Amino acid sequence: MQNMLKKGILLIGISSFVLSSCIEHEVIPPPEPTVELNCSFYGEVNGAPVEFTENVLGYSNNCTSAKYILPPPDFSEAVYFAEMSSNQIATSVKIGLGAATWDASLTAEPTLATFNGFFQQNLFPAYSDDALQGFEATYRDGTGREWKSSETSVNVQNVEFTGVVQESDNSGDYSKFICNFDCWMYSLHPDSLALNPPVIQLDSVHMENAVYEGWFCR
Repeated sequence: MQNMLKKGILLIGISSFVLSSCIEHEVIPPPEPTVELNCSFYGEVNGAPVEFTENVLGYSNNCTSAKYILPPPDFSEAVYFAEMSSNQIATSVKIGLGAATWDASLTAEPTLATFNGFFQQNLFPAYSDDALQGFEATYRDGTGREWKSSETSVNVQNVEFTGVVQESDNSGDYSKFICNFDCWMYSLHPDSLALNPPVIQLDSVHMENAVYEGWFCR
């Protein structure tokens, strides 16, 4: 009787071993890297505060780029833009910085090293129309009217990028930044071109104490 009991226990042990060895163990992949992206804007336009907060009233950072492809031996150029805007409200702020240069015959876009190096080397850019050779700021007011900085402005203007960090994840490559700037912005007077003969007349506003936290995309 004792031998039969031992045999029964042995059979149960063998069966348990066979069953456990047939169980497939789930392999859990490591978590995917995710870049933490934050955006906000504060500035004063003619002394009146303008503030945008991420995910409030639809505001978010939207990044784009403009690429000017040239055949060799000329280098192509890339200009990067970041805009704090909303699909609910017309008021927005957009900044641009250019131009990163690269050989488009080798790669369709600037390499990650070129992208990162460009922003690290342009912490104090000059003002440039359309951001072709430096920095440009654009403000859209509540009526939808656009005001732009000017490279030929006679007024004092400055810009500084701090906290520039390049990070990447499966969704893309980013250059995170904090941009502080102060400049005058100009807009063509609505009645200028209606005059006979047309007269170029610019209106201006002063953007000061501006702080834009956001990111550019490669």
